[in-house]
Amino acid sequence: MRRPGKVSRIGTERLRSTLYMCALSAKRSNKSLAAFVARMTAAGKPPEVILVAVARKLLVYAHAVIRTQKAFEASPDALLPT
Repeated sequence: MRRPGKVSRIGTERLRSTLYMCALSAKRSNKSLAAFVARMTAAGKPPEVILVAVARKLLVYAHAVIRTQKAFEASPDALLPT
């Protein structure tokens, strides 16, 4: 029997793998996340650390959207510099 507030292991694995795959895609296609990846790469972070950081950032974005019930809008200053 599950205790209240505990997430099942299967649910956690599914969430982790989904976030990982989303991070792979977002790392290349999302301009604000591409800037984040460029900063971390310049700082010498390993690729796996960068990918986990992108996944966490996506989770934070999703939580904020759910909490505020407003659509996500990237800030204009987060775009890649020219």
